[in-house]
Amino acid sequence: MKKSLQIVLSIATAISSASVLAGERVGDFALIDHLGAQHHMAWYDDQSAVVIVPQAVGATDPSTLDGVADLRSQFEQQGAVFFMLNPGLQTDREAVGADLAALGVDLPVLMDDTSLVAEQLGLTRLDEVVVYDPASFEISYRGPVQGETATAIQQLIDGVDADLLTIAGSGAMIETNAAEHANLSYADDIAPIIAENCAECHREGGVAPFAMDSKLAVQGWSPMIREVVMTKRMPPGQIDNKVGHKMKNEMNLSDEEMQKLVRWVNNGSNVSGDEDPLTSLVWPDTKWKLAAELGEPDLIVKIPPQAIPATGVVDYMDLPIDLGLTEDRWVKASEVAPDKAEVLHHIITTVIPPGQQTDPQALFIEAINTLPEERAAAIRAEMFAAVANGEQPNIDKIFRENPEIDVGALLGGAGGDIASVAGYAPGNSYQLNPDGVGGMLPAGTQLSLQMHYTTSGKEVTDETEIGIYFYPEGYVPEERMSGGVGNAFTIAIPAGAKDHEMELVTYVKNEAEIQSLMPHMHFRGKRMKFTAVYPDGTEELLLSVPAYSFNWQLAHELAEPLKVPAGTKIVANGAFDNSEQNPFNPDASIEINWGEQSWEEMFMGFYSWKETNQGGDD
Repeated sequence: MKKSLQIVLSIATAISSASVLAGERVGDFALIDHLGAQHHMAWYDDQSAVVIVPQAVGATDPSTLDGVADLRSQFEQQGAVFFMLNPGLQTDREAVGADLAALGVDLPVLMDDTSLVAEQLGLTRLDEVVVYDPASFEISYRGPVQGETATAIQQLIDGVDADLLTIAGSGAMIETNAAEHANLSYADDIAPIIAENCAECHREGGVAPFAMDSKLAVQGWSPMIREVVMTKRMPPGQIDNKVGHKMKNEMNLSDEEMQKLVRWVNNGSNVSGDEDPLTSLVWPDTKWKLAAELGEPDLIVKIPPQAIPATGVVDYMDLPIDLGLTEDRWVKASEVAPDKAEVLHHIITTVIPPGQQTDPQALFIEAINTLPEERAAAIRAEMFAAVANGEQPNIDKIFRENPEIDVGALLGGAGGDIASVAGYAPGNSYQLNPDGVGGMLPAGTQLSLQMHYTTSGKEVTDETEIGIYFYPEGYVPEERMSGGVGNAFTIAIPAGAKDHEMELVTYVKNEAEIQSLMPHMHFRGKRMKFTAVYPDGTEELLLSVPAYSFNWQLAHELAEPLKVPAGTKIVANGAFDNSEQNPFNPDASIEINWGEQSWEEMFMGFYSWKETNQGGDD
């Protein structure tokens, strides 16, 4: 009888401390870890389970760590991935890394600076573990590691569709500021965020696929807003703004803005009240982004209409355009206004002054011939031997060993006093020089436009225009903008590779002020960061783009130009995802090499800088 009573009491205790629910779908999310790598849960859908344990500097639960170590040894080779998660308790990544080193732990720590993921997962105490299905975005277990963690992991590995089991933890509570956002106002808290960060694209006639121009529209799209914020898909072109230099054109939401948006959606997307600030927004009636600052362009170059078929592959086009200039003019700014943005992939604009060579191969040979004759002769012999053997010359090696060769000049940069004119890629359509900086378009100048179109399923005719802004006649700006281009011509990404790393080095020959940095890859581009390596061997992280997007080719402008000494190297480190987990990947079963088309690959860095000694040594 006494034994039966003990069993009944044990069952009652278990019921009071645990709840069993239907599988809980918490959704997808993405976070940057303490080392700067972004982890998107959908990227792990080739694994069976994701196990997440809270981390706090100096306060991580030791018994939980011991339990997770045992689980890793048991399940890591069977398809379970393990992370720690700092739920906004500390944002100092170096402190987090030092804490891990002291604990002897080698797991990545997802930096949940907003606490939103911890809230999404239902983590409330530091001794709770979450078992998460990266394919369905469901939680199957939440509770102490000594509970049913191993069972939940094994069920996911075995393909068992188990209900959620939640067991209350007893460790230290995870602090949160969620209560501060319990009663958010649409008009005062939400609409200003949409107006500042979203509405320019999400409006009638904007580039976004739907408008958010009223409270009912925002309310209707609120589940999508929550999803794209939690996965860092929007705003587009996000950088890791917790490291590196501050960027002037950064588009990240602040931590508080993210908290307000997501918590407003979680609390029911309330839009009560008569006020609707979004309906009073007014947008400029012009296609030119620079018009607000500079007015309409002084010269509008109309590109001849291009008929783009509905399907198939459109070969690259090289279009010559005569600017019709009868006198020299100095350029302040330029901009491309795309007509059919859905098909215009990019424009590379080359300025051709009268009499200038335009053939890239001829320019390359000409550049080699400017090197000391001993080196130039060796390169010519090496190239001849490769061609004679039916092989491609090792262009990467030539550029690596001869940094004097300006790749940018071969790709369209004229150099000297000659101006550059804006090209186009999604999110990158204009060039604006600082006051007193500019380049010249001599009388008789032509543009050579490399036009790349992709089909959209609908036959269209594109009539894109280029606008050019001149300095006043007679005014000669004192300084010139220059820059560099790094381009890896040798690329071999294995089939199925999820994180194929590459490195590219570009040299800054003279002392200069770095103005902007731009990564360029195609469909399989995953991430890229830029580090300045100075002549004394010291290094400085300039910019990290942890989730590169082919859809947004952004030139990231430093808020304050960075002066670097002559001989500085800009090292671009990046990676490609040629796996099935990359939703943009056309074919994960083939090796990918360098090529101009979007289903091939490039690994490039574009840099603008202004040399500091433009007047010579006198």
